[in-house]
Amino acid sequence: MPDSIRSDRESMEYDVVIVGAGPSGLSCAIRLKQLSPDLNVCILEKGSEVGAHLLSGAVFEPRALDELVPDWAEKARR
Repeated sequence: MPDSIRSDRESMEYDVVIVGAGPSGLSCAIRLKQLSPDLNVCILEKGSEVGAHLLSGAVFEPRALDELVPDWAEKARR
């Protein structure tokens, strides 16, 4: 074990680590899992929860979401 890794701390290995759970980070994670479901993806977010730092009163433009997850609206109704 390298000297830089402390043996008294838990560690986990990931294929991809994404910093930020905003729209771009989440889109990236979703697309990676669509392309390679076995990929081990981790998203790091500084907020207490996903979307904690989003400030928006804007109308949501669903075009990008439609392209990423075509049946998102149907799944949301379930």
